[in-house]
Amino acid sequence: MISQEDFDKFVESFNTDYIYLLTRAGSGSYDCLISSFRVLKDLYDVIIKLHDTTHLNFSVVAYPLTFRASDPFLQSLGFNNHEIANIYGFLEHVKLTQGKEFEEIIEGADPIRCAVAGFPHGSS
Repeated sequence: MISQEDFDKFVESFNTDYIYLLTRAGSGSYDCLISSFRVLKDLYDVIIKLHDTTHLNFSVVAYPLTFRASDPFLQSLGFNNHEIANIYGFLEHVKLTQGKEFEEIIEGADPIRCAVAGFPHGSS
């Protein structure tokens, strides 16, 4: 069984990874970000399942798993207006390159392609 302390560390790790992905989006580095976010979604799902099926509490609150966060939330994480615009730009990038909304992509089971510098880089 997982301890509360281990669960808290797990949530902290998720939050760190989430901020890292937002930082990548904020810098305009969208390469393979969809597949990275899908992996993070799996981790988020595990955290929620552990919370729902055990007596573990959220002493460390997991960040919401979205790129459609509010400006004040993103600013509270340290992002400036330019980075926030790039984060929102990632949503448009997904729609243009994948033909679907971001949420449809990360919730879906379809394989996605990771493009680096405009070239397909295999399934992810």
